[in-house]
Amino acid sequence: MNLLKFTLSTFFILFSLNSFSQNVGSATVPAEIWYCEINDGFTMDDVRDVSYGVEKFSKENGMKGSQFLFTTFMGPMNPKAFALMTVWPNFEVMGKGFNDFFTAGSGTEVFARWGEVTSCNRRDLVTVENTWNID
Repeated sequence: MNLLKFTLSTFFILFSLNSFSQNVGSATVPAEIWYCEINDGFTMDDVRDVSYGVEKFSKENGMKGSQFLFTTFMGPMNPKAFALMTVWPNFEVMGKGFNDFFTAGSGTEVFARWGEVTSCNRRDLVTVENTWNID
């Protein structure tokens, strides 16, 4: 799992903001990263379904953002391990999302499903910057 964390952290920093690069250039934006494993009886499709629940929440609340799933494809592999990163265009949107999703309870069902499908041992709030993009 440590190699996965290192590899994914490096990847996050270098490549994750292509979706924002056209809009914000090299702006630093906030992101949240969950390092997890899929629980027994579930698959990556269940993880994707939870992600789609967050997308639905975001659309219903007029929020912009992106989610990325990261899995390893070489080295010591754990087929259940993954990282999920959510990226927002700015801290205001992130804060509104956290408030609506967690504090106000709009995301209670989605987050309960997340806990059912995954076991996460780490969660980081980070900033990321897209330093270059080749089109």
